[in-house]
Amino acid sequence: MKNKDEIAKNWKKIVEAYNSTRTMTPDATAKKIVETLGYEQAIETFAVIAAIKIHDGRIYGANRDWLNSVYYASKAYDSEVTAWSRENPVIYAGLDDIHTAHINQIITALRKMKEA
Repeated sequence: MKNKDEIAKNWKKIVEAYNSTRTMTPDATAKKIVETLGYEQAIETFAVIAAIKIHDGRIYGANRDWLNSVYYASKAYDSEVTAWSRENPVIYAGLDDIHTAHINQIITALRKMKEA
């Protein structure tokens, strides 16, 4: 698992990729994110975001279960990356720059990549 600074940096790159593909499909956005970060880093970053947004019901069902399995199965699980504290740069990396419903759609697209 990446540390909180690396996750914050990765999320900023995801937001940038999202903004550059805003008019495209979630599949196109997911592809751009993977081209930018690589599949594993993208999944790891989304897993952290989903853990931070644990009470947000717009990441739901199989997507949340899948990301939870990625996050909590990590040998390097670090609760600091999901802490709501001033010291966590992930909190200030633009968590709300992508609507949670769009995050869910991108996660679905990433899952489809894995299954393909």
